[in-house]
Amino acid sequence: MARRALFALLVIAPTLSAQAAAKSPPPAVQSTSRTSKGIGYAGIDSVQLLIDLAAISADSMDGRRTGSAGNIRARAYILRQFLAASLSPFSQRFTFSFTVARQGGTTTATNLVGYHEGTKHPDRYIVLSAHYDHLGNKNGVIYNGADDNASGTAGVLAIARWLKEHPPENSVIIAMFDGEEQGLLGSKEFLTHSPVPLDKIVANVNLDMVGRNANGVLWAAGATPWTVMRPLLEGLIPTAPVTLKLGHDSGTGQENWTQQSDQGPFHTARIPWVYFGVEDHPDYHQPSDKFAKIEPGFFVRSVRTIAEFVHRLDQGLEPVVAAKTRSPAR
Repeated sequence: MARRALFALLVIAPTLSAQAAAKSPPPAVQSTSRTSKGIGYAGIDSVQLLIDLAAISADSMDGRRTGSAGNIRARAYILRQFLAASLSPFSQRFTFSFTVARQGGTTTATNLVGYHEGTKHPDRYIVLSAHYDHLGNKNGVIYNGADDNASGTAGVLAIARWLKEHPPENSVIIAMFDGEEQGLLGSKEFLTHSPVPLDKIVANVNLDMVGRNANGVLWAAGATPWTVMRPLLEGLIPTAPVTLKLGHDSGTGQENWTQQSDQGPFHTARIPWVYFGVEDHPDYHQPSDKFAKIEPGFFVRSVRTIAEFVHRLDQGLEPVVAAKTRSPAR
């Protein structure tokens, strides 16, 4: 949100798995009433999810500031996960670079984009997105951005891998945006130079800060401006393994998140959207936003909830198609 090496990953994997188990029941002992009602709840690889989050928020990524060497290293890591998820490229490439202004000159930002082709409607697209950039290194202090937004980035990667095993009916674009912290630049660039016609993009699902919340609450915004999303979200609440609340999408000021992350440009382009995130915590935009502050159990449950929503959206996209065609967002 406007918000390692191989050896190292092998070392941390057992620790991450243990942390996740300590904070939430493993899938094998969760109640069948929760897992049987949605295939997305049980299908996410929690160990790889946490490995990705640890890697993307590591000190070696140096805060992932747009145009920095750390940002480039994070990009290389994400691209390896694109390949692991068997994503297809647009125009034989996953990288889409653009120039952004910076004090004293310009720098290059790069969006990472791939897709899973739909089995029934390959010419209709859901965009699943997160921004991977953060604030970088300030006077030798690294802003790791574990929650903001290594968590969303890792979550999207996990769902991309899940979709490899559960092919969607509609095509799903996986978009990792750069330059969000400088003003939603990556998502604006994506929509200005979209790899597919904008009228073929039916919906956006955006993840930004989904890794921790002291009260176990995950928020979903978007059902107020796009009421067609409300039944899908409300249907998720009874079985979601987190406390899922709807809101932060009306009124004025900071409590309305519509334009505060990469769903904003989709809203402006009159494309229905849902944003998943948590309310700000004391480590937001601070050097203390580190992997150690992530709540593994909550994070895993949040991503499983979002995976199930993506599945339900894909299965029930027709009303969203009609709503997008019929009326603009309010």
